[in-house]
Amino acid sequence: MARKSRKGTPVTDAPITTKKPDFHAAVYARLSSEDREALSLDNQILMVKNYIAGTPGLSLSGVFSDNGMTGTNFNRPGFENLMDEVRRGAINCIVVKDLSRFGRDYMEAGNFLEVIFPRLNVRFISIGDAYDSFDPRCKGEGMSVAIKNMVNAFYAKDISVKIRTAYEVKRRNGEFVGKCPPFGYIKAPDNKNRLVVDAEAAGIVREIYAMKLDGTSVHQITRQLTARGVPNPAHYRYIKGIQKEERYRQPQSWDITVVKDILENIVYLGHLPLGKTKIVNGKQRAVPKKDWVIAKNAHDPVITQADFDAVAAQLAAVRERHDSLERHQREELPEYILEGLIFCSDCGRAYRRMPNTMRDKVTYRLTYVCVYCNKRSPKYTYRHFRQDELYNALYTILRQQIDVCAGLRGRMDAVRTSPAARKLQSEREKKIAHIQKELDRFPVKKQRLYDDYCDGALTKDDFRFLQDRQSDEKAALSAELSALLAESEKLDAGYIDGNPCMSVVDRFIGQKELSREMLLAMVQRIEVDGDRTIHVQFRFRDEYERLEAFVVQAQKALSNLLNIPINNIYTNILEMPHWGARGIYETAQDF
Repeated sequence: MARKSRKGTPVTDAPITTKKPDFHAAVYARLSSEDREALSLDNQILMVKNYIAGTPGLSLSGVFSDNGMTGTNFNRPGFENLMDEVRRGAINCIVVKDLSRFGRDYMEAGNFLEVIFPRLNVRFISIGDAYDSFDPRCKGEGMSVAIKNMVNAFYAKDISVKIRTAYEVKRRNGEFVGKCPPFGYIKAPDNKNRLVVDAEAAGIVREIYAMKLDGTSVHQITRQLTARGVPNPAHYRYIKGIQKEERYRQPQSWDITVVKDILENIVYLGHLPLGKTKIVNGKQRAVPKKDWVIAKNAHDPVITQADFDAVAAQLAAVRERHDSLERHQREELPEYILEGLIFCSDCGRAYRRMPNTMRDKVTYRLTYVCVYCNKRSPKYTYRHFRQDELYNALYTILRQQIDVCAGLRGRMDAVRTSPAARKLQSEREKKIAHIQKELDRFPVKKQRLYDDYCDGALTKDDFRFLQDRQSDEKAALSAELSALLAESEKLDAGYIDGNPCMSVVDRFIGQKELSREMLLAMVQRIEVDGDRTIHVQFRFRDEYERLEAFVVQAQKALSNLLNIPINNIYTNILEMPHWGARGIYETAQDF
């Protein structure tokens, strides 16, 4: 038969298949604060995106970047997020502008390129270096890549030294080199290394000094500024466009440390403190004030020397008084038994013990409060706890816990000693003895079976059948014996007394007041709401619930097996203490 021609056969109806990209590629870009190159972070990202879009087999699966992060280490948030996605399997190709954007630590960069990425089967592409780890033509480029990484590392060290040297020269000349100018100053429009007075902010600074000279405490100054809606330094810089972080968008309360820093900062005298920090082993460390270098008269002052000295004298007197009180408190105050246990449920911060002070004396009417929430509440009205009422409330809650656990033991003792339980236990012991007797007979039965086989009374198949049946019977009896022994063991007093929950209760059942030892043994965490509701999270939750479930099951089992009402087994069950629906380990109590 002649072959049919396929000419003219339409192909438009045939299914069109497109090959899916083989690699889920991610853009990684980095720009450090020392970089002075024209290519911005956005331009880096756009360049790499265009490369991915124009390269067959690649599809864009994510963009990761680090702005203002050094390349001398890989502890960068953007890079760590990228590696999380790589380990998750969502990304199997990384594309960078060049190797210097990936990192300048040649040893660490080499470890990623030669060990980690190959092990994870991740493709790495550096556009500027024409390097593709999956391109056979780049297989012999290991030495050149290593050399480039070394050059990048030495460049990073060299540029870092040069920048630090340049900054040091500027500091010695009285030039400002910080990122944000001090509150009350702005950078001069024509010279970013020179400070000029910001009239609006400087007015707030002068007002703070005036309030302090009038005898207003630092605490009262912060309260008054917050109450009047005066923007604090961070929010003020955001309003003026100096800082652009969104966390400073909303108005915030003034902080005591901010006011103290303003009152003690010699920058408002026109002097510029230099060398306040230094780099030690790659980390920034504070330098003692005595070792600072002061550039005198570097800019216009905001405060007179007389006012600054008068405020300094007031602060020194307050500091001396507080130091004296702290020494007295350390010697005289009772132990802080709630330390590390009590927290604010609104913000999660630790509650603080605040001793009331009057003149030169410390009163022992201690109060507890969340300082953070108190500062942010209207007129500092976040509710306090007096020590005596807080201790009484906690002792009541712990006492209830002890009573409930003791009641649990009583319920178990009632189950164990009830006539029904004794009858059931007696029957169980008889059954255990019977099963044990049956198990002891199996060696003799096994020997008889073998003798019958040897005497020809049994065929080989019958012998194996009976032997298997004996094994099954023995296994079933052994399992039944184990279950009976376990049930008998639970009714033993040691099953309850050996529980960690009960051992803790036994230690403190007779204790008449709250103690640190009791709290540490019984309590995991204490949280207090703004309305002074106390939430106590107890330890040994699993152990208690296991005992509670067992007691209930034991009562129900006796009732079902003997077909009698549960109250006949334990007549006082409804009178014993039970915990509320919230659960014994999640108790709220309002005092």
